[in-house]
Amino acid sequence: MSSRNLATVPQLLTATLTDRASQPALGLIHSGKLTWLTWEEVSTEVKRFALALISGGIGQGDRVAQISENRAEWIFVDLAILTIGAVHVPLHSSQSADQLAEQLSDCGAKLIFVSGNGQERVTQSLDSTIPIVTYDPLPSTNQWSGGFRHGDQGTAIETIAEFLADTSPNNPQSAIRNPQSNDLATLLYTSGTTGRPRGVMLSHGNLVSNSIATAEAVGDGSAETRLCFLPLSHVYARTCDLYTWIIHGSRLVLAESRETIFRDCQIAQPTALNGVPYFYQKVAQQVCAAGQQRTPGAVRQLLGGKIKRCFCGGAAVAPEVESFFFAQELPLLSGYGQTEASPVITAASMENYRPGTVGQPVPGTEVRISEGGEILTRGPNVMLGYWHDEEATRSTIVDGWLHTGDLGELDSEGNLRIIGRRKELIVLSTGKNISPSRVEQLLTGSTLIEAVCVVGEGRKCLAALIVPNPAALCTYIRQEKLWVWSRRRGVTHPRVRQLYRQEIDQLLTGASREEQVGMFTILQRAFCQERGEQTPKMSLRREIIDRNFRSQIEAMYRRGGGFQLQ
Repeated sequence: MSSRNLATVPQLLTATLTDRASQPALGLIHSGKLTWLTWEEVSTEVKRFALALISGGIGQGDRVAQISENRAEWIFVDLAILTIGAVHVPLHSSQSADQLAEQLSDCGAKLIFVSGNGQERVTQSLDSTIPIVTYDPLPSTNQWSGGFRHGDQGTAIETIAEFLADTSPNNPQSAIRNPQSNDLATLLYTSGTTGRPRGVMLSHGNLVSNSIATAEAVGDGSAETRLCFLPLSHVYARTCDLYTWIIHGSRLVLAESRETIFRDCQIAQPTALNGVPYFYQKVAQQVCAAGQQRTPGAVRQLLGGKIKRCFCGGAAVAPEVESFFFAQELPLLSGYGQTEASPVITAASMENYRPGTVGQPVPGTEVRISEGGEILTRGPNVMLGYWHDEEATRSTIVDGWLHTGDLGELDSEGNLRIIGRRKELIVLSTGKNISPSRVEQLLTGSTLIEAVCVVGEGRKCLAALIVPNPAALCTYIRQEKLWVWSRRRGVTHPRVRQLYRQEIDQLLTGASREEQVGMFTILQRAFCQERGEQTPKMSLRREIIDRNFRSQIEAMYRRGGGFQLQ
């Protein structure tokens, strides 16, 4: 059966199982060892989880939440929920207890799957009426009560082994209800970079059509081995790694952790991977730190030796990083999208790659630019709407067109170029509008800079909060034999500040007068998700950064009060 005729995620799995049942499918790395599950074994696990859900009282339309890092169980639970017509609500495990509690309450979750690292945060603030199934051993303080243990807050908790063992013999496979294309499949809470998170409703048809279109846009991947390290709780990895893997019937390996990605590349030897710009920036920095920037194939070897395609999304990639990968004969194939579009809107392939662009609209998806420069899109991938927010839905989808809030332009070949985000525009006191993401994109091309947030709303000029690359900065300090006795001295030393001043000016040579950075502060710590400053895909939450670093921002402008752009 052609994938074009498939309308639900379970149908994708059934079609692949028919053709490739005994072939390796899912690779798992534990303690540095890689093991494989076949497609038939994956399907068996999905059916086992589906029957357990039915035995647990989960039915059509019920919301089931999952709070976990990437693991095999994450995939089994996702596919099982969708198989029985329930709704999967994956939440980012990096969120605070209050954020998780708010979203669990908003979606009306009937059951929660959680890994050990998120269990304590959930049970501390959760409505005790929602039962929890945990993937990891329970604390010894939990006490038995019937089929569930009860935590300190009275929350019913069960291990995954106990949950699966509870499957009723009266629930045969025929009890599984096949969902329809228009049925709600998942509820995804946006990262909230520009406001309060909203629940995005995506149907089976949304997910399947976008996965198929993405697979077609980037070319055949049936023989590929893909390493997945981006969080599956984000729709980028879920569509572009998980569901396209099922469509291709290829091999997917889950990285053991974020800290072991480069080691896992050597173990899995992937031919393709998805990453965000931050990851590729780290790859370039590591190669340069080893003095191999002019060594042909250095990036390929770092990524396992067999890599053929590197896909990039989630944010704009720095021109220097893109040029670096192109020189290494591994062009970064950038795409563009957002959760409301399932998420892929445009994608680049080896055939249509153009530096500085994010590819062309995927099949079946239309893109146009409004008079105000905003990117609009429509197609079968556009969401059903926002959960319990009809007003926001009406203002975001107008006459079938999704208003992305991003600014862009199309070139003569139909490739999209992102200019910035409309809601993030900084308006200087001079009245000039500046896209901070464009300036940040230029600055993160430096091996000295790990991350940067540009500020300046209502000011005469821009300023920047800079997270230094600690390895590069330490190397410079040692080479110059600077007298540095603390981390604070390391980021405030006059020679260090002079180095960064020169680097900033060099990187912004081709930028406009208004895009120049007047003042800057080198921070002693990185932006982090735990403090709410970054989303799980490493995007900046500007409002929170502005609040958390208010004193540093005010100090910059006080010191540079007389600064004038030349």
